[in-house]
Amino acid sequence: LDQLFLLFDVTCLPTAPMCIHRYLLARPELYSLPKKPGSSNLGSPLIEVKLSTAEWQKKLSEKQFQVLRAKATEPGNMLRYPLGFDDHFEAGVYLCAGCWAVGLRSSLYTSKMKFECGCGWPGFWTNVQGAVYEMLDADSSRREILCSKCAGHLGHVYRGEGYGFCTDERHCVNSLSLVFAPAGGSRIVYPTYD
Repeated sequence: LDQLFLLFDVTCLPTAPMCIHRYLLARPELYSLPKKPGSSNLGSPLIEVKLSTAEWQKKLSEKQFQVLRAKATEPGNMLRYPLGFDDHFEAGVYLCAGCWAVGLRSSLYTSKMKFECGCGWPGFWTNVQGAVYEMLDADSSRREILCSKCAGHLGHVYRGEGYGFCTDERHCVNSLSLVFAPAGGSRIVYPTYD
């Protein structure tokens, strides 16, 4: 589904992710949503991006590196827009910040998958099909969610909390693991907490 992004005019090379792609069109309505009770869009690791720790440190900000590669958690209930995406509900698509930093457009979530869960971090009830996978966290008590393409740490998935979605999942995601492509095709939005 990464091909859902249509580039009409680019002000710089797509391999230079910090530049602004002025005419990027994200279409959240084109991504399928699960409908069956108990269904899930979680997938398996594909790992297309393989960089050394030193290479990741050059590509990411210090705080992004801590979240995506060292599996840190950003402060909860503090990253309201524009610092983060907890209370951000504009139409569009959320992409992996790690993949974006190396020039890959990896769609993880859409605005139709986001909901106000009150946990202090952006909450999603599902992900783009196969774009996110889960594994047992190092503490063996939680389920970590990671980008299927770069294995970047996104946050954790929780089940059985009764939010009323067919997946019965809540993806609690760190804002620093995401960038946002607005549906209107304007500039990519980065969390300003850094």
